[in-house]
Amino acid sequence: MTYALQDAARHHIASRFRAATDRDISGLAADECLRRGLVAPDGTPAARLCLGSHSAVSDLLFRRLRFGWEEVVYVYDGTRGEQAKYLKAKLDLTVALADSGDELTPEVEQRLAQAVAALEQLWQSWAGYQATTTDDLARALDEAGTYGF
Repeated sequence: MTYALQDAARHHIASRFRAATDRDISGLAADECLRRGLVAPDGTPAARLCLGSHSAVSDLLFRRLRFGWEEVVYVYDGTRGEQAKYLKAKLDLTVALADSGDELTPEVEQRLAQAVAALEQLWQSWAGYQATTTDDLARALDEAGTYGF
């Protein structure tokens, strides 16, 4: 297989990742803020900051995502576990951001790092699953099922 075919397959997989995996959890985050009675430092109810925050939080996470292929291997059993972990980490980040008034406090930085790590794990599983279950995309992985040139 040529590197051009491998690169094209990888690009195709990566280009579909965000739309296929990212979900709006801002409503759940608002509910969590209400349940906990969280208020931003300026007095704004944190729940209000959560609503409509999906795009900004997702952009923050996806700007930090490294679409690495080094850890991608064939995956046969789907990505549900990784998807749930990512969405939970994104929920925790959204709540922490709202509670801080959208400031990058140490807690927010910690939640951000956890969410990026969960997103990277989801990426590795999702890319592997796409390469495994879709014949024309399997070119993205080498013969051994791992990244390599």
